Amino acid sequence: MAPDPVNGLMMGLAPLVASAFVSPLLARRRRLAGSVNLLLTLAAATLLLRTSWEAVFGAAAPETGKVHLGPLIVPFLVDGFSGIFVAIIAFMASLSALYSIQYLEHYPEYGLRAYYLCLPLFVMGMVGVVTVDDLSVGFTLAWQVMTIASYFLIRFEYRRRENVRSAVKYLVLMELAWLSVVAGTYCIPGYGFGEAMHVLVQRIASAPAPALAAFYGLMLAGFGMKAGVFPLGQLWLPDAHSVAPSPISALLSGVMIKTGIYGLLRTFFFAVPAGGAWDGRLWGAILAYVGAATLFIGTVQSVKQSDAKRLLAYSSIGQIGYIVFAAGAALLLGTKAGGQMHLLAALALLGALYHVLNHAVFKGLLFLTSGSVLYATSVKDLNRLGGLINLMPASAVMAAVASLSISGMPPLSGFNSKWTIVSSSLLAGEDSLLLVILGIVALFTSTVTLACYVKFFGMTFTSAGSEWTVASKVREVPFTMLAPKIILTAVCLLQGLLPFLMFGAILTALRNSEGLSLAGPLSSLTSVDVLTISPLGIRLGGIHGGSWEAAASPLIVLVVIGLALLAGLALRKSAGSREVAAPTWLCGYQTLNNSTRYADRNMFAPLKRLFRWAGGERSPRPPAHGTGERS
Repeated sequence: MAPDPVNGLMMGLAPLVASAFVSPLLARRRRLAGSVNLLLTLAAATLLLRTSWEAVFGAAAPETGKVHLGPLIVPFLVDGFSGIFVAIIAFMASLSALYSIQYLEHYPEYGLRAYYLCLPLFVMGMVGVVTVDDLSVGFTLAWQVMTIASYFLIRFEYRRRENVRSAVKYLVLMELAWLSVVAGTYCIPGYGFGEAMHVLVQRIASAPAPALAAFYGLMLAGFGMKAGVFPLGQLWLPDAHSVAPSPISALLSGVMIKTGIYGLLRTFFFAVPAGGAWDGRLWGAILAYVGAATLFIGTVQSVKQSDAKRLLAYSSIGQIGYIVFAAGAALLLGTKAGGQMHLLAALALLGALYHVLNHAVFKGLLFLTSGSVLYATSVKDLNRLGGLINLMPASAVMAAVASLSISGMPPLSGFNSKWTIVSSSLLAGEDSLLLVILGIVALFTSTVTLACYVKFFGMTFTSAGSEWTVASKVREVPFTMLAPKIILTAVCLLQGLLPFLMFGAILTALRNSEGLSLAGPLSSLTSVDVLTISPLGIRLGGIHGGSWEAAASPLIVLVVIGLALLAGLALRKSAGSREVAAPTWLCGYQTLNNSTRYADRNMFAPLKRLFRWAGGERSPRPPAHGTGERS
């Protein structure tokens, strides 16, 4: 018989506690310490994934429990909604632990004691944030463990002043975010420190409008800071994520900022009164505006970056914007709207949570790929890279999959969640012109994302350059660094080709989560006449008097693309054309070298000039030499 979810959660955290004690003691034997940390992290991940499975797919009601930590009592809640986030954390933590073993050989001058102390604590803190059932004692403990541990991981290269400054800035702003969340609870009359969420919700129901405005405003500021929404994310996220070791960057961008998303969704969809002064449409519109601004500004700023990891970090801000926009659309449509608008609200929420899953996978893969390039070349300046597709072919293929996924290209994972988000907003035109306009902004931004990753992949792997700028001999990274990327690439393909499995799991998780403000319409979605999830996509019934395909089948799209390619090949051969090889035209130059190669400043220059007002430019600094995250 499987343990109940709360006991399973505690069992899952135990190996992480053991790793935090044992692994640092072995830090002088670097590979042994990494291997012990990996084994204990895998044990924890196995138990946590089992707990997550029970919470998402189990027939029992959501499980609550209390853990006594001396005089402190910490309430926990494990339901389908938190189970989704626990699964993401456990899965990505195990891959980062495996990747770290070899990757940390890139830092022979730095000891690993602090790294292997803080990494399991970081994972524990993230699990705690998404399972504690309060916004006071338990939340504070989990938040502080997550924040302080990640602070030391970000400043791993402490001999570099830039890294230390970025880490300190991160720490200060995360403490302000924590303070904002805790202060928000005191805006509710009668609140007592240490009360569980269900008690807080009861007090919210009788709170006056000014108190509600202050509460939800502070929740948006605090959790929005952690998630990286515009303009708060620009204050810390690009600096922190770009200077951390790459496996930590994968956890920061792929996982940690999702704790902010979890907080936003938990407070705006679960901690809401049934009536009274609560105006869900107003807060939905605010979230939609914030999300649209975040996805657009973050993506435009990303395309302006020359540092590969800063490009990925700004891109994370943009992708978080899609999730927040979809959450706002779901809140706006699901409050005081007709039945068909409730259906679109559920669809938007499904798209938001599916993009949470997708972004964790493809952004983790992109940061690990960037780490592989850095490991092989000691370079992360795109102007000094290029031509690596011949030297690192496996990494190049996986980088291509991740780049196409995040760009929303079918039939890969990002296409499904983005299409669901955009289609839910466009189909809502009868109720909200705002969502239609913002949906068009999101659709346009996907093309900017594609431009961003054409730049990232092209300047790293296909253009010329590294043969003149990288002194060391470049070769593919060891298998222990390839294996996590292979797994993530496979998941990208799985989530892209079989989205109905993920949509079904998310819908089941939401049904197994009590207190969701959309629980009524979600419980009615079992009718095939209302919403059908199948390999052909998601069919909505009763929208504008007909049935609509709200999520296109990637398999059908793939077949159409294949037929188009076959038709093009047939036309090409029909006229008897032949291929002729000729030297590349160099615009009048006789030879291709480092002075005539295509530079970052020239890529999409008109687009960058058009959106100069969006910011994101950074004064170039002279490249440093040697090992580590230095160039």
